Amino acid sequence: MIKLFVSDLDGTLLGMDHYIKNEDVDAIRRMIDKDIPFTVASGRMDHEIKEVLKRVGVNGHRVSQNGAFVYDSEDEHIHSKTFDKELATSVMRTIEKEPLIKTVSTAEETYTEHHNKWIDIISEQLFHDIIVDPTMQSQFGTTIVPSKITLHGQEQDIIDVYNRLDQTFGEEIDRFISHETAVDLMPKAINKGTGLKALMETLNIQPDEMACVGDSFNDIAMFELTPHSYVMSTAHEEVTQKASTVVDHVHEAIEDLEKKGLL
Repeated sequence: MIKLFVSDLDGTLLGMDHYIKNEDVDAIRRMIDKDIPFTVASGRMDHEIKEVLKRVGVNGHRVSQNGAFVYDSEDEHIHSKTFDKELATSVMRTIEKEPLIKTVSTAEETYTEHHNKWIDIISEQLFHDIIVDPTMQSQFGTTIVPSKITLHGQEQDIIDVYNRLDQTFGEEIDRFISHETAVDLMPKAINKGTGLKALMETLNIQPDEMACVGDSFNDIAMFELTPHSYVMSTAHEEVTQKASTVVDHVHEAIEDLEKKGLL
């Protein structure tokens, strides 16, 4: 039986302009009524996940920034991991030459060194404004503690930089294409899989008692945890191959579990 259901946000539960389907909301609430906990695992910040949970009208566990921060439904801290100052500074210096927009996330804020029209476009998809601070790097390790560094751009540019960075920081960082327009750089061994493992250990839940749904490369680590993995039909082929079942909506994953007698 499933004892934990996990959903990604962007491209999965959350559509453009923060739209959430009523059918997905109803299915999640129906599942919670059966005492099956809901979890959001996302590249977004913890306070953004809280806002989505509020809009759905439910409480839930939270795995934010690709596993950098993990909290249970009672706001108890389970796990966190951020960049050390030296590595974050080294990464930023290395990617300076990349012709892409760069942002740095902490537990609560997102920063960039330079303002342009793309920063405004990115901000529209967040639940908070991006802070422009030309002195950002000098504050690493003091007032700014980086947990995620992101490059934003066109899909092919994102794929190209993803491959280039593997040659540069392959043993020091993990990188994920979290969206077709973004590649996230994280401290090594920080991903949705490790974040969910920490949560599952706390809740005493086994891998076959967890089900998950997602749509992007940063979801593969959680797909690999369980035989009950669902991927959105819009996902890249390489992502689709890592999941057990293809769906069009989150509620279809929940309905499939119900039909199988697992909820």
